[in-house]
Amino acid sequence: MSKKIKITPASVIIGVIGAVLISASSFYTVLKFGALPWPTVMVTLISIMALNFFKKTDSKEITVTHTIMSAGSMVAGGVAFTMPGYLILGGKLENINKTLLFVTILLGSVLGCVLSFIFRKKMIEEEKLEFPIGEAAYNLVNSDNTKKDGLFVGLGVLFSTVVSILRDINFTKGKSPIIPTLISTKNGFLSFYVSPLLVGIGYILGFLNTFIWFLGGALVHFIAQPLAISKNIKDFDLMKNSFGMGIVVGIGFGVIVKLIFSKFKKEKKSTSIFSKKLFTYFLITVLLITFIYKLPIILAFVLLVICILCTIIAGYSTGKTGVNPMEIYAIITILIISFLGKLKFLNFAFSTNFSTLLLFFLACIVAVACGLAGDILNDFKSGYKVKTNPKEQFLGELIGAIVSSVVITWLFFVFFNIYKNIGPKENSELIVLQASIVASIINGIPFIQFFFTGLLIGFALYMLNFPVLTFGIGIYVPFYLTLPVFLGGLLNLIFGKISTKFSQKFMMFSNGLMSGEAIIGVIISLIAYYFILFR
Repeated sequence: MSKKIKITPASVIIGVIGAVLISASSFYTVLKFGALPWPTVMVTLISIMALNFFKKTDSKEITVTHTIMSAGSMVAGGVAFTMPGYLILGGKLENINKTLLFVTILLGSVLGCVLSFIFRKKMIEEEKLEFPIGEAAYNLVNSDNTKKDGLFVGLGVLFSTVVSILRDINFTKGKSPIIPTLISTKNGFLSFYVSPLLVGIGYILGFLNTFIWFLGGALVHFIAQPLAISKNIKDFDLMKNSFGMGIVVGIGFGVIVKLIFSKFKKEKKSTSIFSKKLFTYFLITVLLITFIYKLPIILAFVLLVICILCTIIAGYSTGKTGVNPMEIYAIITILIISFLGKLKFLNFAFSTNFSTLLLFFLACIVAVACGLAGDILNDFKSGYKVKTNPKEQFLGELIGAIVSSVVITWLFFVFFNIYKNIGPKENSELIVLQASIVASIINGIPFIQFFFTGLLIGFALYMLNFPVLTFGIGIYVPFYLTLPVFLGGLLNLIFGKISTKFSQKFMMFSNGLMSGEAIIGVIISLIAYYFILFR
């Protein structure tokens, strides 16, 4: 095996540029549409093409490069799943300290990198978890069709970019853009959001997942909503959202419970997942959290325990299913920390005055750490199969996480200075789906009985192995966003029946569809922000 260092200047430069683009586009995508597919296949392909364009490369250097590049996506997810919740609850953007937000994101990123590196050997080498996303990246690295795949991604980016520009930019004063944002029936009963990105997401998710998503939306749009109108139920949207949130949270807890039970069943003697390294790192981090957030040291200790346990769960969940429910880890954090903070009989140890903003900062640390852990463990899986030095991958992930922390901190203030109408509702500028779920835990959930009904249904169906992961999202998300996602899944089914080869090529095209619209959305947001600053 070659001992040559693979974290080269080329891999760092290409990886950092990619991390900036991926973190920005992912942050926009998850805020706008509430969906965040894994970027691993896309960044692997970009890494292969970029490195081959500039120099001769090999699979190890490619793996290090896509490790740097992919970090930004899940850092973006961790922030988007938590911090907008503060604004949904009426918090002011100016109350969020920019430096403290950056430190929070960076702390979560470093925690995710270090913990996943410590757990890597147990999860990948000893237990040999599947990590299907990492396996897909490995297969792409060893593929002979990267140039053709790259062409299809490029065509997807071009098509998505053109459609987004013609939809979002008004070239003639006083006239609407060439392509409408919504295409509606005459009576307005059905609307279709024109979005290549959503079609791409649907294609990548596949027919089954998008069909389940569609069923959730159709149940609301065609049955529940007309029934509510006929009965003159004015709070239907709140009831529907509480029920949908419950299903999503119930499924998330189902993932965790299944994981814990499967671990107890299969547990055999193996090396402990805890170590002296972890203990040392643990003490340093507890002191840092205590100092930065002015928490009682025992609460800082509890927060870090939550972070470690949720990171382990995130690793196993991603390794077995490819699913990483980051919003559930944020909810667990808020519930436990806020409960302990109110314990009067342990006043000397726990009691502190929690602001809503502080709870969101703490939840953000855990969500970012867990999201990044899932991402880097996918990269570690791919690296293990091509025999890449994990220390180099770890360093690469740290570089990508630091760069992404800077980008996302800046974009957070850019986006929320521009977009004020946020939340999962009609005509929302940013849907911030997961953050709204997390926010609902803070001040109490409206129509709590609907929430718990949904939670029990989601939990039970998931435990019974029904594929309901996207059902709650369909209930929660406006139906005009569901339709393009379902169209993508339908195309996946049709193209798969026609030709497996063509279906695989369109998968690459779909990755391009996602990237083009997201990048244009970021650029338009930056232009709008410029005019806000200098008007």
